[in-house]
Amino acid sequence: MKKTTAAVLVAVLAIVLASTGLATMDMQKDLNAKYPTAKAKCATCHVKAMAKKGDAEVNAFGKDMMAKALVDPKAEKKTFDWAKLEPLDSDGDGKKNVDEIKAGENPGAK
Repeated sequence: MKKTTAAVLVAVLAIVLASTGLATMDMQKDLNAKYPTAKAKCATCHVKAMAKKGDAEVNAFGKDMMAKALVDPKAEKKTFDWAKLEPLDSDGDGKKNVDEIKAGENPGAK
């Protein structure tokens, strides 16, 4: 009985971790699809380049994404209105997010 319970818990944990990673990858794919010259990766939105669950602090661009561009916070698959982020300068470096994205630069890091 304990082995069965442990196996179920491992399977559930694997699904949860996989879906979290897929959501992040979906966001990257969406951004890269909207802006073909973008080079979106984990560090586009996160402080650490390879963010881990529980240590996935977001940078200024990631914070703006969640606060200003998230279409439906209750939706299972998160979608964003990227146009709302275009005129902003999330990282405060004097460049608009859209200009940094199109140049393949990181709008969340100076």
